[in-house]
Amino acid sequence: MMNAKLKYFATLPLIAVLPACASSNDRYPSLAIRPFERAVTTATPVPPPAPAVPIRPATDPARISALRDRANAAHAAFLASESAAQPLARAAAGRSAETNARAAALVAMADLSSQRGATSAVLADLDLLAAAASTALAPDPSLSAAQAEVAALVAREDAAIARLWEVMGS
Repeated sequence: MMNAKLKYFATLPLIAVLPACASSNDRYPSLAIRPFERAVTTATPVPPPAPAVPIRPATDPARISALRDRANAAHAAFLASESAAQPLARAAAGRSAETNARAAALVAMADLSSQRGATSAVLADLDLLAAAASTALAPDPSLSAAQAEVAALVAREDAAIARLWEVMGS
């Protein structure tokens, strides 16, 4: 009981002081539109941005021409190696793997694969240029034509190698 009276008397001063925190309604800001909010702003519109320039310039025609020349030179070297490999492949046909004829034909086939790799490297360089042109949204018809031309050379080389393997009877 004593505790209840003590709590009652302890809260009495708090209740007495609480009304001092309240003030009149005229001190709170009004939520009505203020004069500076009514002013009409006259902003000038921002001009549209200039058209974007391609990230990369178009593919250099001299570079495409140089890559075509490299591909043609590699293909010419392949054709020379192929003419040397044909008689070796015919000589190795039906022979066992331990014979000298078969070993010479395998070396010639490895040389052909190496020459094909040189042509394929040029195609890979053209593919890189095409990827760069496509990401810059700057397609180049001459680049596409060079890619198709070199891809046809690689396909011919693949067919020649496959034909020689058939002759050898791998």
